[in-house]
Amino acid sequence: MTRGARPLAAIADAKGFAERMGYRWEANTHPDLGYDLHLFKPTYSFLMRARVLRHHIEPDAFYEELIPEDIAVVQNLPFPKWMPREIWLRTQHERTFRRLRILDTGIWEIGRMQPDGYVNPHAR
Repeated sequence: MTRGARPLAAIADAKGFAERMGYRWEANTHPDLGYDLHLFKPTYSFLMRARVLRHHIEPDAFYEELIPEDIAVVQNLPFPKWMPREIWLRTQHERTFRRLRILDTGIWEIGRMQPDGYVNPHAR
């Protein structure tokens, strides 16, 4: 588990954001597991961890260097490897999330109109 308390305001924002995309959510009731929400709808399901960074994220930054502990926690969740995992990341000054798909081999930033009509204004 990473240091500090879970970002409760970001998790609440993520719930509303997910609902606008048609997802229902189930909060994690096991504090020892490193995810915040299980998001699901009839066609898709995944685990999500919300994270807030204090400072601006540079366009050429590597997420592996910004949030290595969070990535490791999500990659090592005790769920089947086929279960999709995401980190929803934002800074204190951003209103939108950057959706990061966490894979064993690396990180994929979900960009424009994929999935669910999601548009990431920060996509590179």
